[in-house]
Amino acid sequence: MSRTGAATLTCLIEPAAPIGKGFATSGTEAERILAPAERARPIGSAGEPFGFERLPVFALAVTMIAALAAPALGIVAVLVHLAAFAAIVAIGWRRMPAMLALAVPLLLLPIFAVASALWSDVPAISLRYGAQLVVTVLMGVVLARMLSLRQLVLAVFIGTSIACLAGLGSGRVGASADGAVLIGLAGSKNQMGYIALFWLASALCVLASGAHRLPTRIAAGIAVVPASFLIVQGDSATALVSAVVMAAMLGLLAVASWLGRGGRLFALAAAALLTVPLVVALPQIEREAAIIRTDVLNKDARLTGRTLLWESADSLIRQAPVIGHGYKAIWLGPKGKGLLARNHQTDGRAFHFHDTFRELRVDLGMVGLVLFLLPLGFAALRCLPLLLAKVDAPRAFAVVSLAVILLRIRTELVIGPFMIETVLLYALIAALASLPLGAAHSASSRPSPRLTRPRTSPERSPA
Repeated sequence: MSRTGAATLTCLIEPAAPIGKGFATSGTEAERILAPAERARPIGSAGEPFGFERLPVFALAVTMIAALAAPALGIVAVLVHLAAFAAIVAIGWRRMPAMLALAVPLLLLPIFAVASALWSDVPAISLRYGAQLVVTVLMGVVLARMLSLRQLVLAVFIGTSIACLAGLGSGRVGASADGAVLIGLAGSKNQMGYIALFWLASALCVLASGAHRLPTRIAAGIAVVPASFLIVQGDSATALVSAVVMAAMLGLLAVASWLGRGGRLFALAAAALLTVPLVVALPQIEREAAIIRTDVLNKDARLTGRTLLWESADSLIRQAPVIGHGYKAIWLGPKGKGLLARNHQTDGRAFHFHDTFRELRVDLGMVGLVLFLLPLGFAALRCLPLLLAKVDAPRAFAVVSLAVILLRIRTELVIGPFMIETVLLYALIAALASLPLGAAHSASSRPSPRLTRPRTSPERSPA
C-alpha cells in the first residue's frame, strides 16, 4: 500500500478532537479508555520473518465487505472478497491457530454442513457448499478478531457505501409487486433493502461516535439520505419495519448511554417486562398484521407464495427430521426441480424457503438448527450485561444489527455461502463474545496501537 493510501485510511480511522458527545466519549479520551478488546489491534511484531505481517488489514476488510455487498457482480465479487480474506489471513497468520481454537463453537454448523455429504442425495454439492459456508463463517470470525469493534463498524460503513453508491450509479432495477425498483448491485429488492439497512445503521453509529474525525462523521451524515432512499423505494415491507425498529432501538440506546448503570438496569428490566404481554398477544398481533399486509400494503394474502414454500418445507422436514437431506441437496438436487418449476425459477443457487429455520431443518435437520441457535442465543444474552456495563456507538451497532438479522430470520435466509448477512452475523457474535463485561477503565500510560505501520525507531514506541 502506498504512503498516500495509508495516510488516507489513517485519517478515516483515527479519532478527532472533541466536537460532541454522541454515544461515546469524544476524541482522544475515547481512545484512551477503550477496553483491550476494542482497541486497534497491532499487526505484527518485531520478530516477524516476513515483511507483510505489518501491513494494515483495514483496507482489506473494506474491500471484502464492499465485494460481499455487490453479489450481482458474480464471480468477480467472489474472487475479490476471497482474495481480500486470503490477504488478511496471510497478514495475521501467526494468530490463526489461536483464532481457530476460539472459533470452534461458531464452526460447528458449517462443519456439520460439510459432514452432511455423507448422507446427502448429491454428496458433491453438499461438500462444495458446506466448504464455502466454512469459509464464510471464518470471514466473519477473522474480521471480528483482526479489527476492533469500532473499526469493524467503520469498515462496514465504507464498504457498504462503496457498493451502494456504485449500485445507485448503475441504475440496475429488479421486479417487485408494484413494478420495477432499484436493486443496484444486490441480487434482489429484499437483499438491497437489507444491505441498505446495514449501511444506514453503520452511518448513524459513525455519525454519533465522537471517536471519528469530523470529515468521516460528515460523510456518515450525508450517507443517511441515500441509505434511507434505498430502503423506502425497495417495496420491501420487512425492510421498512426493520428500519423503524432499528431507528427506535438506536434512539433508546442513545438515551441509555446518558444513564448510569442503575438506570440502564431499570430500562432493560422494563423492556423485558413489556415483552410478556407482547408474547401473550402474539396471535392477535399476527392476525392484525395479516389484515394490514393485505388491506393496507396490498400484499398477497399468502405472502407472494411463501406459505406454499413453507408447506413444501414442512413436508420435507418430516421425511428427515434429525439430520436433514444434506446441505443444499434440495434446491440443487433432483428433489428440488419440481419446487423450482412451480415457483417459476430455474437456478436453485439463488432460491430458498424464505425462512432460515425451515431452510436449516430441511438441509441439516434439528441438529443443524440447534448448532445455529446456540451461538445466536449466546450473543443475544451477552448483549444484556454488555449494555449494562457501557453503551457506545460500536456496541449499539452490534446490538441493533443483530436485532435486524433476527427480525428477518423467519421470512428470509440469513445463513448461506458468501452472504454478507452471514459474514456480519458471525462477526458480530465473535465481537460480542470478545468484549469485556466490565466497564472500560482508564488506560495505562501505554499508547494505543494503531492499524498503521509502527515506527521502527528504537527510541520511540509504536504510535
